[in-house]
Amino acid sequence: MILTSNTFTHQLIEQTVKINDIVLDGTTANGINTRFLATRVGNAGKVLSYATTKDNANAAAASLFMSGLSDRVTLLGKTLDDQFINELGSQNQISVAIFDYSDDAKNVNDRPANYLQQISYVLPRLTHGGLLIVKFEQVPEAWHEYKNNLLEADYSQASYITRFVQTDVIERI
Repeated sequence: MILTSNTFTHQLIEQTVKINDIVLDGTTANGINTRFLATRVGNAGKVLSYATTKDNANAAAASLFMSGLSDRVTLLGKTLDDQFINELGSQNQISVAIFDYSDDAKNVNDRPANYLQQISYVLPRLTHGGLLIVKFEQVPEAWHEYKNNLLEADYSQASYITRFVQTDVIERI
C-alpha cells in the first residue's frame, strides 16, 4: 500500500512526538496538522501554530475548540518571524516542525517569499532526533540549494514523493 503524503507525514509525527513535547505548525492553513499535533502532545505539551490569515486562524480556532484541544495550542495570527524565539521560549526546543505548502493543508499557493528564513529560525531549535517536515506541490529551486547546504554532520535528510506532493524530512542528528 502506497501512503498518501498526509498519511506518511502523520505517521512520522506519531512516531516522533512524545507527551509533553513542544511542536510547531509553521503554516496552519486548514488546521489539519495543528489538530493532529495537538492530539499527540498531551495536556502538558504545546503546539505553536502560525496562521497567516484571519480566516485560517478562525477556522483553526473553531476546529480546536470543537475537538477540545484549544488549551494545547498557541495559535498566532501571523507568519513566523524573528520573534519566534520569544514565542517558543529561549530555553525550549521543538521535537517536530511542519511547513506544509501542499494541497493537503489547502496551502499550496500561500508560500511566503521568506519561507527559507522561517525555516532557518526553526531548524536550530530542533531537539536531537527532532524532525523538520516540509511539503511542496511545486518544489522551488531555492529549496534544493538550501537543503544541499546543510551540514551532513548535523542533519540527515530524506524525501517521500507521491504523485502530487514532495515531503522532505530533515532530522537533527
